Amino acid sequence: MSSKCECCGLLCAVLRIGCFRCCQKLRGKKPDAPRPEYSVLMIGLSGAGKSVMLAKLDSEPTDDIKPTQGFSVKPVQLPTAILNVKELGGGDNVRKYWQHYFEGAQGVIFVVDSTSSEEDLELAASELQTALCHPALDGLPLLVLANQEDKDGARDTEEITRILSLNVTARGRYRTVEATSCDNINKTRDILTSFVSRIAGTDGEAGDDNRL
Repeated sequence: MSSKCECCGLLCAVLRIGCFRCCQKLRGKKPDAPRPEYSVLMIGLSGAGKSVMLAKLDSEPTDDIKPTQGFSVKPVQLPTAILNVKELGGGDNVRKYWQHYFEGAQGVIFVVDSTSSEEDLELAASELQTALCHPALDGLPLLVLANQEDKDGARDTEEITRILSLNVTARGRYRTVEATSCDNINKTRDILTSFVSRIAGTDGEAGDDNRL
């Protein structure tokens, strides 16, 4: 009797496995492939909005955000990839150490407050030029985010491009300047998704269009 029960149990198990496999084939579903991961560097002067932007991208509260001291790494979930963003603090006492955190980056995101004074933007331009001259960042794609586009006095992307001297600073590498806002995080996410496509080489656009 016990052998008959064992046989019945084995038969039921085989039938369950067969039914499961048939259902999978009928649905045509395959296990989701893991999304690729990319590492980028996010830099900019203190107060440009880097930390708030990353917090909103990760649906975190922004009420008690303090300026980053040192660095932090945040995985930003995008539709096609995971973007591991290494944010470096932008304070006067931190920027001199930026170069120690450049290794391993596959792209550079530079954030500026588009409502800043020309003097502050010129300082930002100087810091960007110094960073891009480092061998670890040589030739990497560059995304400049002109933050606070929704505020009064915000400069457009053409003026940001001029003040940052990107025709000199970013010579020989892909670059794009995008106006954004921490209050329109969906737009920022779309911009980052396009930037990831560029890093991955799946953009499909002619590379020389934005190469200086």
